[in-house]
Amino acid sequence: MRRVVVLFIALFVFSCSSIPEEVRNAQESPQNVIFFIADGCGAASYTLARDYQREMDGIPSLSLDRFEQGSVITFAEGGRITDSAASATAYACGVKTLNGRIAMTADSQAVETVLEKAETAGYNTALISTARITHATPASFSSHVAARAMEAQIAEQQLTKGIEILMGGGRRYYTPAEQGGGRQDGRDLIEDAESAGYHRADNRAEMMAIDELPLIALFTNSHMAYEIDRVVEEEPSIAEMTMKSLELLGSAGKPFFIMIEAGRIDHAGHGNDTAAHLWDVIAYDRAWQAAVEFAREDGNTLVLGTSDHETGGLTIGAEHGGQRGSGYSYDPTKLAPIKSSIEAFQGELAGLMMNGGVDSEWFQAALSDRFNIEFGSVAEPMSDIIAQADTNALAASVQLQRLLGGVMADSARIGWSTGGHTAVNVPIFAYGPGSARFMGTLDNTQIGIRLQEVLGFR
Repeated sequence: MRRVVVLFIALFVFSCSSIPEEVRNAQESPQNVIFFIADGCGAASYTLARDYQREMDGIPSLSLDRFEQGSVITFAEGGRITDSAASATAYACGVKTLNGRIAMTADSQAVETVLEKAETAGYNTALISTARITHATPASFSSHVAARAMEAQIAEQQLTKGIEILMGGGRRYYTPAEQGGGRQDGRDLIEDAESAGYHRADNRAEMMAIDELPLIALFTNSHMAYEIDRVVEEEPSIAEMTMKSLELLGSAGKPFFIMIEAGRIDHAGHGNDTAAHLWDVIAYDRAWQAAVEFAREDGNTLVLGTSDHETGGLTIGAEHGGQRGSGYSYDPTKLAPIKSSIEAFQGELAGLMMNGGVDSEWFQAALSDRFNIEFGSVAEPMSDIIAQADTNALAASVQLQRLLGGVMADSARIGWSTGGHTAVNVPIFAYGPGSARFMGTLDNTQIGIRLQEVLGFR
């Protein structure tokens, strides 16, 4: 009998030692967590980005591809389709709630977030977003309000949490109206942050120069630019924000929790802007790669990535010109000549119209140069839009967005089914200690619960 026991122990020890190091590592607990939320990014979004890079650059796969673990169910309390507030609350708190609630239950009871628990446990924490830092996803980790539109109150709460890094867009609700912000109480929360010891950065170069915590870096009044429009001297990429944060957090000598939102993927989905959507997904993939490289060297960091929901109902392969059975001719390379988001073009167009109107030659040249659209192919609907702009600028803007988005999508044989969110599952990716806890098909609340469990907070 004793020989059998000894043999069993020997076999057990051998089997454990023979498990690949990366697999054993996935079953352990992390010291640090980097949690990515790619807002509005579904499976088709990754297909589009992967295919484009393979065709244009010879890169066979995304950095994310080898780390896909399963999928996430995203429905909200009382509804089959979630918004970012309810889904981010599920990730931050492990509870279902109504759309619009921020880190609160459906009956408006505040629930402590994983970021707040991390601060209590002595961690350094960080929030990064390419959207406004007060927008629904970062807000759900750092505040408690009954409605996501309460961004002025969200900003106030964020400064009381001890968060070491606040970085992204969204000066609007940190600065008073008289300075071009959105606060009606006259407070300048960025100045308050500086008085409390935060280092301030307003552009990419200033961010790069910061060498110690804490840091507040809000680069734009509202959301940051789409990657396709980004002026590199002014705004950092999401990968650069990720690397700078990891540089600061990694050298601080404390465990850390960081939530990074690729927020503008969602906005491009809402606008059915295929090229803007594509380039923000690629930018997110580069940020993921930077985080994995940090985690691989560190050895104690879990990198987790998912989405709050899918936006736009993106379809890879669509009928051409509405003709049923028009073939399997999806071609992402048709997006290569596009140099601008629809949003940026609309903004420039509105500015010109407010200052004397738009020259027809400029307009036609801009369509060709930025969207690879010849005016003759859209002359009739475009003329109607221009004529309507004098009487109903908003309606004209919506029609222009739909026209440009439709032509762009049709050229690549891409389809969009909605300007809203959808109920489809979204992928989940993980690497590092604790990653084995995030395999399979999981509800978004399970992600939130397991995230706290691997950190020892539950």
